[in-house]
Formats: sequence, C-alpha cells, structure tokens
Amino acid sequence: MRPRSYGGGRSDFGRRALYALRPMRLQSARDLKAELTSSLLDLEPLTPTAIGAYGIRAARVDVVERRLSTFALGVAPRKPGDYRLAVRVQRRGIESSPHIALIKDLARGEVDVRYVGRVVKSATPWHRRLQRPLLAGSSVGHYEITAGTLGCFVRLKNGATAILSNNHVLADENRAARGDAIIQPGRYDGGRRKRDAVASLQRFVRLKAKGANALDCAVATLLDGVNCEPAVLKGSGRLQGVTDDVAEDAVLEKIGRTTGRTRGRIASFELDGLMVEYDAGNIRFDGVIEIEGASGRAFSAGGDSGSVIYSREGKLAYALLFANSQQGGSNGRGLTYAHPLSTALERLAVELVL
Repeated sequence: MRPRSYGGGRSDFGRRALYALRPMRLQSARDLKAELTSSLLDLEPLTPTAIGAYGIRAARVDVVERRLSTFALGVAPRKPGDYRLAVRVQRRGIESSPHIALIKDLARGEVDVRYVGRVVKSATPWHRRLQRPLLAGSSVGHYEITAGTLGCFVRLKNGATAILSNNHVLADENRAARGDAIIQPGRYDGGRRKRDAVASLQRFVRLKAKGANALDCAVATLLDGVNCEPAVLKGSGRLQGVTDDVAEDAVLEKIGRTTGRTRGRIASFELDGLMVEYDAGNIRFDGVIEIEGASGRAFSAGGDSGSVIYSREGKLAYALLFANSQQGGSNGRGLTYAHPLSTALERLAVELVL
C-alpha cells in the first residue's frame, strides 16, 4: 500500500508517519508531532464552513478565530520506551472531524485521543486562611484578583527573597504594575490590601494574545518583616532541589490553595497548541506538561494556579501549575496543565530558595 499524502509535495511526510516503528520511540513521537503541527495546524486550519457545526456564536470573524479552541498535540507515555501521539480535543465534534481521522491514519493508530473540553485559568473563590510565616501552597494574589496559590520562594540576583506564582495570580494578566501589592490570603479568602500585603510585584513574563506562549509566571519581592519557611511542603517534607526530568511513571504531588496536597502522574508532555481561557480571551500555549490525578481525584481545581509540582520521591520541584480542564483524564476528573519550573526560573532570572 502506498502511503497517503496530505496535499501536494507531502508524500515523504505521509511515508515517515505511516511506517513508524512499534513501539513508538520518543524521538519518533516528537518528530511526528512536529510535522503534524506544521502541516495540519498551521497550514490547514479549520475553515468557517468546517467549524459551522461546532456551535460557534455569532460574532466578528477576528474574535471567533482568536477564541476558537480545537485540539492540541503532544507526547503521551504508554510504558517505558513506548510512546503515543497525544491529541487533546477541546471542542465537541472535532473528535470525528477529518483532521483527527487523518492524524490517526498517519500515526497508524498510535494515538492517545482525549476530550478535555474548556481549559481555564485556575482562580475561583474558595476560602483559605492566613499563613504566617508564609508557606508554599497558601492563598495569595494581586489585590485585585480572586485568589491563587503561592508556588515557592525564590532569590533574586540582588539577594532579595520573592514568591513565585503565575502572571494571572500576581500580575493580573499583564494589568498590574511593578510595586503593586500582593496579599495573603487572596482577596476572595478575606485578604485586604492595607492589612494583608506581604509582597510587591517585581517582574512577570507577559502573556501574548497572538502567537504561542511558553510561560505564565511572575515573582513578587517579600516586604520587610514578612517571614517565610521557604522549602517547607506542609504535610510532605521539604523541597530538595529542581529537576528538568522525572520518570514517566513517577508520582507527582502539589500543594494548592483549593485542593491541598494531591497526587498524579504525567499524561502527556511537550503539548503544543493548547488554548486556555483568560479574561482577555483564549491564549495559546506550547511545551505544556499535562497531569492527571491519582486515586480517582482531580489533581487540581480552580484557585490552585501557581502551585509548584514536585516528585513525591526526592521532593524535586518539576513544574509550575497554571490551568486545568473540567473534563478528561482516565478518571474523568479533568486534567492539569503546567510549565517546566526550570524554564520559569531561568526566564525570571531567579533561583529556588531551599
């Protein structure tokens, strides 16, 4: 059988994907994802006619195109040394679209397709208490947002100690200014600007409405007289360092303002094209880590944004949580999305305090 091509001049791409060896090696999965991303997502987007059946509301075309969420591609570990292409569908109806059928065909069925639905930033109102000294996992936020999570403590180049969390938690989605008050607990947990300020916004990675984002992160410098216990993971020991890599079947933990300490495992990684709902609209992220909860629980919920995700064994900080879906995962409790923590530390020019 001759390999199927996708448009003029793509027979080589079809041949490489169709005849990928089993088990699928990690580099093969990455190569397949990269070629599908460039050939399908960028060059052949769903047309207005094709998306007409998916329930898009009547609005200006440029607004609809910016907010249309379809599917994201990544790599899903199946067992040691064996991988599949991760396909994360964000709109009902697309599971049976020609795009997904073509992806399955080119990958010879070596795909992990899951419907995750809407993915939204994690910041919804659940009550949490004041913490002094400050601890990772506690309620925190810019004085004009609801509440998020204090991820960890970092050191600036000038030696000052700061807290690390998300842009949308500390910098109010680019709307904040350097020096703005950060309160603990967050506003929806009873925190008040004059009474509960613990830090001032130092810097953040701006969120882009156009193009791909790699990070949602920010740091805020602790105010004089505010104490913290930097490496303490309440109920779980102490952080021991940072890692870029964890075993694919490793148990991960996080401590978040809403769901507390939870456990989970990697569902996929290097996920590109994930659309996340923000106040300003849908924003695209690439290079995302996807985690699902263990023991029938969700790994995270609204308000857990900013949590640091670490390995249960070794207590090594691995990722920075920034969003979750309301559906998906093997237990149906939704999926969690995070960035590599080392990338955030490097971009913000800080180091973890232990």
